[in-house]
Amino acid sequence: MAEQRVPPDLSEAEAALERGDYGQSLAMLHPLANAHPLPDPVGAQIRLMMITAWMGQGDETSAIATCRLLSRCQQPDIRAQAKQLLTILESPSLERPDRWSMRLPELNVSATGSGLPAGASRRRRSRRPPPPPPPPTGPTRGPALGFALIVTVVLVGLTMLLSGCVRIDGDLQVPGPDRVMLRWQVRSDSGRLLPWQRRLEPMLASTTPAIPLEQRSTGAQIIGGESLPAKTVAHQLQDLVEAAANAAGVPIPEVELQLDERNWLVGVRQTLTLHFDLSEVPEIPGLHIDLQLPDAARVVMAEPSPSPSKRGSGRWRLQPGQDHRMQLRSWRWSPLGLGSVTIPVLLGFSLILQSVRRQLGFGFPELPS
Repeated sequence: MAEQRVPPDLSEAEAALERGDYGQSLAMLHPLANAHPLPDPVGAQIRLMMITAWMGQGDETSAIATCRLLSRCQQPDIRAQAKQLLTILESPSLERPDRWSMRLPELNVSATGSGLPAGASRRRRSRRPPPPPPPPTGPTRGPALGFALIVTVVLVGLTMLLSGCVRIDGDLQVPGPDRVMLRWQVRSDSGRLLPWQRRLEPMLASTTPAIPLEQRSTGAQIIGGESLPAKTVAHQLQDLVEAAANAAGVPIPEVELQLDERNWLVGVRQTLTLHFDLSEVPEIPGLHIDLQLPDAARVVMAEPSPSPSKRGSGRWRLQPGQDHRMQLRSWRWSPLGLGSVTIPVLLGFSLILQSVRRQLGFGFPELPS
């Protein structure tokens, strides 16, 4: 009976990967990956090493597929590394212009071994004296500091301007108990989708559950808009903000949406808490973020205060570089609770009228004939 082969150790595969032997490293990592499924932390580390080996071999298809698998891993560090590698792998490759390369002329070597081009020996030698050497210019100096600073500022300004020029309008409503509707509309001033908007669509489709996104012909994007439980909307808001920050290349802000309800039989008192921490987000020219607050809500606390609006409690302007906090309170009547209170009241009022009738000597009401 043949002896069962023991899979190679992980350290041997790592050593093969460090010395550039990608084929041997993959041969060692495949049996280890089969022995350690993906939920295992060791399995996730093994697949990261396999991605590196595939990148060394030029097999981007296998590397991208495994990166997308690891981007949904439960471990935050593994998920972050997979997303960074996926961004590198999916970035478009740029062609090198021909003018950036210098080509040497082809030399026809003669029988004497000279490397002169053909016909060069038949040219007449010029009788003119050789030209004088060029004057010394000294060592090459780098660009002036002021000029380099101006170029850097201009490039950064153009980058921020092109990445902005977009308006984000949000609509927040509380249609019922434990129901929240949050809808975002993203519009570019140019009428065309910006690069980060194109990258946002596949990111939202990969969330669990997937966040609905609708494309308009004018270049606008409609995100969300369904009436869902408050915890589901809060989870979708965090996924949306994380995806938008990764697509735009800015730090991920901290967001919170919490709905607290207290039942008083005849109605429900709802307290909605919002928190958008944009203190780490840089200021982008042309970017406007407004949130329309619920219609029947009363603002208890707001930093900064919302601007007045014709409908609802106003529009809340979200500014990059600031920490935003708000608390809204509303009252919602319960038809079932009102009915359960109204019926006993009417019954008691009817009994009181009958008692007064008997005291006046009319007796009980006669039955119809």
